[in-house]
Amino acid sequence: MTPETEVISCPACNHLLRVPLDWLGQSVQCPECRATFRAPVRTGNALTRPELIARATPAVSKAPKRLDAMLLLPAFGLLFCGAAGVIVNGMLSYKFLADPVGSEQYIKNQLANFRDKGFGADDPPENRERLDDERAGKLARAMRWVMPLFAGVSALVFLGGLSMALRWNFRLAQVACVAAALNVPHLCCVPGSIAGLWGFLMLNSAEGRAHFGK
Repeated sequence: MTPETEVISCPACNHLLRVPLDWLGQSVQCPECRATFRAPVRTGNALTRPELIARATPAVSKAPKRLDAMLLLPAFGLLFCGAAGVIVNGMLSYKFLADPVGSEQYIKNQLANFRDKGFGADDPPENRERLDDERAGKLARAMRWVMPLFAGVSALVFLGGLSMALRWNFRLAQVACVAAALNVPHLCCVPGSIAGLWGFLMLNSAEGRAHFGK
């Protein structure tokens, strides 16, 4: 048989709870706020007021661990390469989209410089002008979507570095480390590859996982 109960109010949070009669006058704990109080006792037809013994001890949050230098350096590298990539790729995206003729001429001049270094030196002299025009046209059309794409990759790298530094998102930091090595249109891929590989290895270490609370 279910024992008779009394409905009482927690003196700490006023949460109503039902307690058996044989608990009256004893120490009980509120299931809502975890405060400890002495249950009232019956005097005649009324109950005394419950007596608060102790409020629940708030959980002490640990101070976040300072960012380890082995994570700070690749995080800074991702931030730097990401910001540089957004600026450079963004400017070139605008150039290739806003000035198609000028961008083709820019590429054509670069092809001539490459030929001086030996790339395409075996092209027949009489066909070089035509071949350079064709190649410049194809590359310029490709760059109109390649450069915005890598500007987006650079933004992802920057966000990943920020995520690593501020403990935002573990997966975002991992993806950014991989993306840093793929930003190939410029020399940003060289330091980006170093920072990305370093960061990826550190993220998968015990220290890196602990940094994100994993």
